[in-house]
Amino acid sequence: MDRPLEIAFHGLQGSLALEQDIRDHVDKLEKHCKGLVSCRVTVEASGGKGQPHGHVSVHIMLGLPGRDLAVSHDPHHEKNRRSHPDAYTAVRDAFRVAERQMQDVKA
Repeated sequence: MDRPLEIAFHGLQGSLALEQDIRDHVDKLEKHCKGLVSCRVTVEASGGKGQPHGHVSVHIMLGLPGRDLAVSHDPHHEKNRRSHPDAYTAVRDAFRVAERQMQDVKA
């Protein structure tokens, strides 16, 4: 990548282990798409009543030559409404979507 990876946490305490997990996912994406210019990952927790961290959302912005891709894993989305993933699961799911979108761009 031309620019350093950006990782931000909102509403939850980040950890070195979670940051490394994100870095590993980005490394995998870079192997599949040599043109990756930048990547910004935001992990966000929002709690409901009595839930300090009820839902974890992950937003990924990928910079590619000539275009950007935005990927989100949001538990409030209809198909995810019943799931309450932890941060690692939400990151994994978001990066799976990112990988599929990058393959579509290459096709």
